[in-house]
Amino acid sequence: MPPDLQMNTLNKIEVETCMNTPSTRPFKPAASGREPRGNRCPEHSGARPGQFRFHLLLILFAILLPSAAPAASPRDSGPIRIAAIFSETGIAASHNAPLLAMTELAVLEINASGGLLGRPLELIRLDNQSTPIGATLAARKAVDLGVVTVIGAHWSSHSLAMAPILQQAGIPMISPGSTNPEVTRTGDYIFRACFLDSFQGMAMARFARDELKARTAVVLRNIDEAYSVMLADFFLNAFKALGGTIVADLEYRGNAIDFSPGIARIRELAPDIAYLPGYTRDSGLLIKQARSMGLTTVFLGGDAWDEIEQFAGDSIEGSYQSAPWHPEVPFRRNRDLQRLYRQKFNAPISNLSAPLAYDAVNLLAEAIRAGNSADRVSIRNQLAAIRGFEGATGAFTFDRNGDPENKKVIIIRFQDGVRTFHKAVSP
Repeated sequence: MPPDLQMNTLNKIEVETCMNTPSTRPFKPAASGREPRGNRCPEHSGARPGQFRFHLLLILFAILLPSAAPAASPRDSGPIRIAAIFSETGIAASHNAPLLAMTELAVLEINASGGLLGRPLELIRLDNQSTPIGATLAARKAVDLGVVTVIGAHWSSHSLAMAPILQQAGIPMISPGSTNPEVTRTGDYIFRACFLDSFQGMAMARFARDELKARTAVVLRNIDEAYSVMLADFFLNAFKALGGTIVADLEYRGNAIDFSPGIARIRELAPDIAYLPGYTRDSGLLIKQARSMGLTTVFLGGDAWDEIEQFAGDSIEGSYQSAPWHPEVPFRRNRDLQRLYRQKFNAPISNLSAPLAYDAVNLLAEAIRAGNSADRVSIRNQLAAIRGFEGATGAFTFDRNGDPENKKVIIIRFQDGVRTFHKAVSP
C-alpha cells in the first residue's frame, strides 16, 4: 500500500445514499449556575410597587446584558470543526487518497503545534463516492454538521456539485485541485489552491508548438468528466490560435478499458502529438494500449496524471504533463513539507497534486489566525484578503474570483523511469 494511504483516520463519516446520521461527539456544555427560584406575583409577594419596578429593571438589565458582553459559547471553546470531502470509494478513490492523507497530515501538524486560537482542529471525512450526486450529499452533510470550512473536492465534477450548496450555506470551500474555471464562479465563498485549466491548456499548447515544434495534434477527451472536456477545449483552441492544426477530436468514456478504435484512428492520422487530458486510470490504460498497438506518437497530458505509472507502466516514457508541483520547485515550505512527509511516512511524496491539499489547510489556518476567529464570515473575508502567503506549491494571493494569482504550471517529462522537472511556466 502506498504511504499516502497509510495514515490513520482522524474522524471518518461515510455519506451513504440513504444518508444515515453519523454519531458525532457532542461539545461539552457550558457550566451553569443554579436555576433561579420562581418569582411570585407581586399581588401575593408583599412587595411594594416601587420594589416591583426595581425588580423589573433588574430583570431587563439581566436580559440585555448578554448582548453587550456575550459569554463564550461551547462552540467558542471546543474544537474547530472542518470537513474534508474527497472520494474514498469508487473510481476516483485511488486518485483522491493522497490528497486526503495530505489534508490529515496538515491538520496533525497544526494540532501538534497547539491548534488554532488555542483550539484543536477536528477533521471530519466525508466520502463523495466518486460521483457528483455523492458530492452533493456530502456537501449537505457538511452543512448539517455545522463545519466552518470544507477542504475539497479534488475532481472538478465533484466540486461543481458541492459549490452551490456550500455557497448558499455560507461555508467557505477550498478545493485543492479542481482546475475547471467554473468552480469558483459559483460565488464568493468558493476558493481553490491550483491554477486554472484556461492557463494549463494554453501552457501545454505553447509548449507543443514552441519546443516540440508540433504542427498537428489529436485531442482525446473523457466525455464523462467536466475537467477533461473543458481542458481539451482550452488546449484545442490555444493550439489552433498558435498556428497548429487539430486533425481529430476524439472521445471516450471514463470507465472504458478498450481504446483500440481511437488508437487506430490516431495511427492512421499520424499527428505530431496527442493531447490526453484525462485522469490517471483512463489515461494510463489508453497510453499502455497505444504502445502495445505500435503507436509512437508523443502524448501530452494535464495535472490529473498523478502517479500514472501505476496504469501506464513503462509506456509513459517520453510523454509530458503539466503539474502544480515537483519536488524541485524552489520554495522553502516545499522543503519543509518534504521533510515532514518523510518523517511521517519514511518515503518521498509521490503524488504531484497532494501538496495542494497541504496548502489548502494552511490557507485556512492563516485565515483563522489573521481574523482571530473561526467564524465562517471572518474566514471567508480573510481568505479573500490573503496576499503573498507562502505555501509548498508557491505564493498565494487570491483574485476576486477566489483563484490564486500567478500560479506556475510545471512541465514534467517522463524520462528513464523518472518524472523529471522540465520547466516552469508563468501566466
